[in-house]
Amino acid sequence: MEDVAFERVVRPDSIVRADAMLNIAFERRDVAQMRQFLEDFGLVVCESSGDRQYFRGHGDIPYLVSVTPADRDACIGFALGARSPDDLQKLADATGATVENADSPGGGWRVRVQDPDGLQVDFAYGFERVKPLTGLDSVPAVNTPQHKARVNGTIRRTAGPSPIFKLGHVVLQRPDFRRSALWYMRHFGLIPSDIQFLPDGQPGLGFFRLNRGTSPADHHSVALLGGPGTSLLHVSFETLDLDAVGQGHQHLRARGWTHHWGIGRHVLGSQVFDYWKDPTGDEWEHYADGDVMDASYPTGYSPLTRGSLWSWGDDLPDSMRPEVGVEAVDAIHAAGGFGSIDLSQIKGLMQALSIQPRPWLR
Repeated sequence: MEDVAFERVVRPDSIVRADAMLNIAFERRDVAQMRQFLEDFGLVVCESSGDRQYFRGHGDIPYLVSVTPADRDACIGFALGARSPDDLQKLADATGATVENADSPGGGWRVRVQDPDGLQVDFAYGFERVKPLTGLDSVPAVNTPQHKARVNGTIRRTAGPSPIFKLGHVVLQRPDFRRSALWYMRHFGLIPSDIQFLPDGQPGLGFFRLNRGTSPADHHSVALLGGPGTSLLHVSFETLDLDAVGQGHQHLRARGWTHHWGIGRHVLGSQVFDYWKDPTGDEWEHYADGDVMDASYPTGYSPLTRGSLWSWGDDLPDSMRPEVGVEAVDAIHAAGGFGSIDLSQIKGLMQALSIQPRPWLR
């Protein structure tokens, strides 16, 4: 792609600075089937409240996923952690929301707001942490050509659910990228780690991390794609290492679940990844060995192409590629087929994702 003048994302002053990703909430028609998937994925049932079920990981967060029976299948929101109770009040005062008791495992308090597209975002503090689960929680030494750190030791893991340690990130599709990016930066202090721009230079995909000052934060906790409609593109959870990703892959295969993409390594964030479909078709990612940055790390800018999303592994699945040719975009947009997204945004996205990622791939 030729060099283009690209638009930089300007960070506004923030109301508060979120300090952690905590949990994500779903509604499901078939809770029992969803429970089976989540257990095979590596989550552990920890509590029920009425018909709602909660699932934890191996870490000290009370729960990572909640599933509520409903007449629809939907992601209804996610929760971020606050640094202090004062931050809860700051967010409440700025948005007109209220500080309320959290009626979920661990207790504490929360402020509940909605992003510009109606997704529920909780800001929580004061919950009681739980004792981490014992088991697979340390990475074996790695032998390299120059350094043999593992002597008289082997790696012989058995297939089983990948141990999940935390909710890593959510990837959201939004018709107005700029509006959503501004909202998350202003309300929760998120920092753009990497912005990928479309052929005309406008931002198309952004990876945003928590501002934890001099303490490291994952490369992204929220990623935003400017695209038609409003949806959760995937939700991602951190596991131990490459072997945990691989053995979890084998377990999910054996249990008959639908594989989506991977195993591979991302470029932006560097995670080793593996994507699976839950019973409703939502995408769930295992990842390991991701990048972390403190607040001083500068924002990176690069062109968005299919090949920029992964450094090794299989190409994007067909369902993640444009369904129509670029030449058809104008007519479809004029007929309302892409919703409210700007024509230049959707046309640029289609162009970007149509670029051949590797010489040997279509």
